[in-house]
Amino acid sequence: MPVHVRTVRPNTLRALTLPAVTALLAATAACSAAPSAPSAAAPPAPAAAAGQAGSATGTSRPLAALDAAAVTQQLIRVIPTVKLTVTYDGTTDPNGKLGRPHQYVSKSAFDDTRVSGLPKAKEDESRGRRDSISYGGTVEIFATPEDARGWADYIDQGQQAMGSLLTPDYIFRNGTVVVRVSHLLTTEQASAYGRAIA
Repeated sequence: MPVHVRTVRPNTLRALTLPAVTALLAATAACSAAPSAPSAAAPPAPAAAAGQAGSATGTSRPLAALDAAAVTQQLIRVIPTVKLTVTYDGTTDPNGKLGRPHQYVSKSAFDDTRVSGLPKAKEDESRGRRDSISYGGTVEIFATPEDARGWADYIDQGQQAMGSLLTPDYIFRNGTVVVRVSHLLTTEQASAYGRAIA
């Protein structure tokens, strides 16, 4: 069943008073101002590599420096039954949330061959999509850990609200990474995903 994420409420800004808006704009301008004296040739911070895939040598990098496809490749190295299905862009994302405020900035889907061939996985397809979580899972990368936590909590609460009508998928989060895994896997099988992104 597709999960719909919460949206930013447009009325939130209306509650701000004029002095609060003025202070907010002043703080934003101060944060974006260029430094008066640039420092001498400092190397780029590791965060500048965010959204890039891992190196060809297979060297591990922190999860924060990887996009969804690269995290999926990391899963493949740890769990050989995983196979990358699709890396989404703004036109192929089934939820239409990719890149929107507080939503994931990178997303991929994967098969886990231990369940992807099961009749139950096909029954659980979301509107006939071959990239349904039932076949394996998804990797979603967020700009901040807070956004990732909010999304993971939202999915978890939605699944709980369905009660006995839905067998919940597994959700693992580390920093900005959220991995959702098919409920058709056993708890032991699914826990390998949590270890892979720990």
